[in-house]
Amino acid sequence: MSAGEIAALVLLLGAFVPGMWMASRGEPQHRLVGMEFATIGAAMALAVLVVAWQQTYALNVPLILVVVTLPGTLVYTRLLVSRKR
Repeated sequence: MSAGEIAALVLLLGAFVPGMWMASRGEPQHRLVGMEFATIGAAMALAVLVVAWQQTYALNVPLILVVVTLPGTLVYTRLLVSRKR
């Protein structure tokens, strides 16, 4: 394993797995934070793997994941706010 692959594994174990754990339990607000945490971990791990494997054309995948996450979070937050009223 290269240093980039080890870094991606550490990101997945340190950010993605706890984020998924948080996203699967608790209050809806806590699940939203967990989902965001997991998404950040996944995007960072994908970016590290792309750089480690020198496949720069695939850098679009983590970047698009980050761009698509923002509207999804806004919709989810809007649904949480309308549920409280």
